[in-house]
Amino acid sequence: MRKSVGWVELVVALLAGIGAVACWNMGVRTTEFPAVPDVSPAYRGTFYSGSWIALAAFAVIVAGLLIVDGVRRVRTEESPPTR
Repeated sequence: MRKSVGWVELVVALLAGIGAVACWNMGVRTTEFPAVPDVSPAYRGTFYSGSWIALAAFAVIVAGLLIVDGVRRVRTEESPPTR
């Protein structure tokens, strides 16, 4: 039972990592602005959405915790102590 829960945690950690990348990509927007003759050169502006970046950071933290616990569950042989 412990090992199966560990494998499920590792799969969920992988999904959380994929979700973190997706959230990060949603949180970064780049816009190209053309040059205006005799006024300004062409430039690129980047907008960062704090809520998407924060959600990506949270997903990375959750994935890290799940990886640590999942590896522990898969690698240990003995059952947990009971009272």
